[in-house]
Amino acid sequence: MIEPFLIINNLMGYVDGSIPCPSKTFSVTEGVTVSKENHSTTSHALWLSLEKEYTPHSTSREYTLKTQLLRIEMHGDETISAYLNHAQEYADALATIGERVKDKDLVMLVVSGLHEEYNDLKTTITARQSLTAFSELHALLSDHDYMLGKTRAPAPSITSSFAANYVVGSPSMPEAHQA
Repeated sequence: MIEPFLIINNLMGYVDGSIPCPSKTFSVTEGVTVSKENHSTTSHALWLSLEKEYTPHSTSREYTLKTQLLRIEMHGDETISAYLNHAQEYADALATIGERVKDKDLVMLVVSGLHEEYNDLKTTITARQSLTAFSELHALLSDHDYMLGKTRAPAPSITSSFAANYVVGSPSMPEAHQA
């Protein structure tokens, strides 16, 4: 049952020895040889292993990235998107050098660096029973911004609308009767 499969897929030669086994390494570019022993099954996995192998890793780079992530703060009029992108860039750079940041740790660091206007949301996020994913933060923070915007710009009151339409003493303003 296996033999027909091997014959159809041109693999029988590897079994009977008529085709030599491939080498354990292959050349990516002239002078660079990569071992196949990492058992990369996809091109993506191979690319990640190459990136990890050839990305310069130094203790000082690791220290710098971790310090930047630990001290991340939202600055001035920085948008939510820009702030979250900075955090993601630090986490991605750490992952590239083999120092993955747990999602819950990334959320904690990002939340702690938010402006004071987000204090209510900070409390809600940290008090939740279920963990908040980093991917959820943008929506939560955007919703919070929307709600803050609505409370900062109150709807015009009936009194101010009335006053704007009628000027005291104008013919259209009803006179108050004195007793």
